[in-house]
Order: sequence, then structure tokens, then C-alpha cells
Amino acid sequence: MGRTIYSAITSLLLSSAIVGCNQDEIETGDFIFDKQMKDNTPVIAVVHNISRNDTVNHSLSDYLNNDDPNDVIYYPITDANLYEDLEIGERITVTAPHILLSSPLQAVAVEVERHDLAE
Repeated sequence: MGRTIYSAITSLLLSSAIVGCNQDEIETGDFIFDKQMKDNTPVIAVVHNISRNDTVNHSLSDYLNNDDPNDVIYYPITDANLYEDLEIGERITVTAPHILLSSPLQAVAVEVERHDLAE
């Protein structure tokens, strides 16, 4: 009887650890999908609220052509050094006070918080 309870508790703890590890893998956020120059201005294309896994399994055109046109925002980056340092696939949070209602959406990035640098 004691061995059964011990086995049940051990199984429960192992499953909790496995679930906890899997939650870390399901990291979601805003990810850079493209970097380009538009009219001599550096621009990043960011897809919002997706998993890191989605960055590998989907292309930018998948999000540009889906049912939600607000998934992608193009951000001109005024800091040339920051633009050079940013990488496709990097998770970021962009502060932009105004969003232009174009298709796709556009906004000037006032601040870019880089999450992958801390990992």
C-alpha cells in the first residue's frame, strides 16, 4: 500500500515537471519575421501573438494573407545600430503610440524591448 502511494506521488511530481517544461516551450509573443529597406528606411515586419514554433513553421506571407490583417505590423526603425542588431526570429515588444491603418499596418517604433537577450 505504501509503495503504491509512493509511486502515485512520484508519478504526479514527474508529470507536473513535464507539464512545466512544456509550458516553457510554448513561449508566445511578437516575433520579427522580416527586415528590409523601404525608401532608404530600415523596416522590420513583426507578427503578433504567436509561438516561437510558429516562426519556424510559417512564413510572413502566411500571416499577410490570413483572415486577420492585424497580425503583421511594419515598424520603421530610426536607430540604424539597433536595426543591424535585430535578428529575424527574435522575440520583441515594440512600443508605438500611433498605428497607421494601412494594409498591412504600420507604426513608428518608439521603443523596442528585446526578450531574447536575457535568455
